[in-house]
Amino acid sequence: GNFHDEDDGDSTLKNRDESGTSSGGGGNGIGGANNNNSGGAGDDVNEPSSISFRESSARYERKLITELGSLLRNRAIGATLVELSRASCLMAAFRSALKIVHPSSGTRKNDKELLAMDVDILMTGLKVAQEEQLRATARILADDLKEPMPVPFGKSEFRYTKQENGSGIPDEEIRGFPFGLADLKNQPNIDKTLNELDAGRDIRRRSIYHSSPFDDRTTFKFSNSVPLIIRSIHARAIAFAAFALSQEELGQVFASKKGGGIAGYVLDCVEQCIVLAAMGMKDNNEQVVITDREAVQIMANIFALQSALPRLFGVIMRGLCHLGMVKGDEVEESFEYADQTLTRAEKACDKQVDSVYMTFSRICRNRINELLRYSLDNFQWVARTTRDSPNTYCESLMEYLRDVFKCLRQLELKARAALYFLICGHVSEKLVAITFGKQSEDSAEKNESNDGLYTISKIDAFGLKNLSIDVKALETFADGTGVPQLRDCFSELRYLTDAILDRDLPMLLNLDKENARRRKYPFLKLEMIANILEKYQVSGGGLGGKLLGSSGNDQDFLILEKKELSNLLRLVKSQI
Repeated sequence: GNFHDEDDGDSTLKNRDESGTSSGGGGNGIGGANNNNSGGAGDDVNEPSSISFRESSARYERKLITELGSLLRNRAIGATLVELSRASCLMAAFRSALKIVHPSSGTRKNDKELLAMDVDILMTGLKVAQEEQLRATARILADDLKEPMPVPFGKSEFRYTKQENGSGIPDEEIRGFPFGLADLKNQPNIDKTLNELDAGRDIRRRSIYHSSPFDDRTTFKFSNSVPLIIRSIHARAIAFAAFALSQEELGQVFASKKGGGIAGYVLDCVEQCIVLAAMGMKDNNEQVVITDREAVQIMANIFALQSALPRLFGVIMRGLCHLGMVKGDEVEESFEYADQTLTRAEKACDKQVDSVYMTFSRICRNRINELLRYSLDNFQWVARTTRDSPNTYCESLMEYLRDVFKCLRQLELKARAALYFLICGHVSEKLVAITFGKQSEDSAEKNESNDGLYTISKIDAFGLKNLSIDVKALETFADGTGVPQLRDCFSELRYLTDAILDRDLPMLLNLDKENARRRKYPFLKLEMIANILEKYQVSGGGLGGKLLGSSGNDQDFLILEKKELSNLLRLVKSQI
């Protein structure tokens, strides 16, 4: 199943060689005897002997080449791409030598068919390359640390010289970080912004984080598996190109292919290897429960692979041109096909990123739901007093968001911003459903429809005031990420809390004040107001409630009495 030398094969060829040599020697001996004779009789005997020698020599040559071709085809079964390439190069050199030694032999007309491995050998090589790339990717990912790779600081390990802008010369390739991977470093300003929102966290914990060897100032965006995978793709492309070129030198004629002939087959091999590598990065952890950080790292790895593709294809096309695999009359067609292949490979990477993106969003949503479920268990929404700081559940949420956003620094800005909006939008959606959602008579049904989160049944004015403080804290956190308009994720929750605490709410709910209400609260939903009024608990009632509402800093929000509550609820329901 391989191309290693075997004693049996060598002895067979040796025996054939000895028999052929002895036969040739006999012929030479007879010819020599005839040459020593003088007269016309000697010439008549010599002519048939020469013809017999040429025929026997041709038969021996044909049998030898047939034997080599048969041996080649038998050992091609189960061979690796390198073995196929090495054997093809050896046979191409052998055929070239035969052309020099026996240029006029009749075997030259059909020796390429005798030495051919298979009529569809190029497709066989492509299939072998795909299988090897899939196995190589799995083997590399088995040793992946699943965390950002540290930037080496040694000069001998990390040499970098930046070319002048506009020179048109690609940057120098870095040892161990080819095709632009050296530029994919984490940005320290992202964590700096998030840490400014983190003044209340434990100092010891922050010092431990910043002293980590994987700090954002000293790490790449990708893990240690990405450079190895990219180099394996490049190596397989080189081996397949050598294999295809030697097959062409052997005289194989391949089917006409759009994209510049044999160069198109090499580009197809590169594309398929990239697709399989991206799939391997995504599918390697399918059977394992991964964390949100690991999901982010997988996305960052695929993004890193995708970012290296333009320079990888450039290097491959330059090599194909140097080898003469891009014909002079097919240059434009070959480069157009290379662009198309690159586009398809990038789209394949995007497809795998989207799949991991959905996995990450599901992990984050489940984690947020779980955090809210435990934080709000037995939480007292009837507070009767206001707080100066956000509630405990809100602090826990921001702590989790802070940690998640830090690990997202490895992604590109567009993908990172999309995940910011997704996570913050889910937090706002769940808080709205918990506080302003309609209380269902069947609590089990509500529990299932709201991801296991129960809608509150009671809340007072002070609980609503504390909720507004939580919303402001979340908006401040969103502003600190540096992502424009991220605070708008909490707009619905802010409009609802501001409206229910507005002293002008009884006036704005009148039918003749609808336009004024829409101008002040354009996204206000009366159904939500009705839901919260049904849960509203009068604080002390009557004069006591007013006294509570007029004390300290609580004079700026609405506290309803029982009669006012009934009138407002009836007024709102009449407009729904």
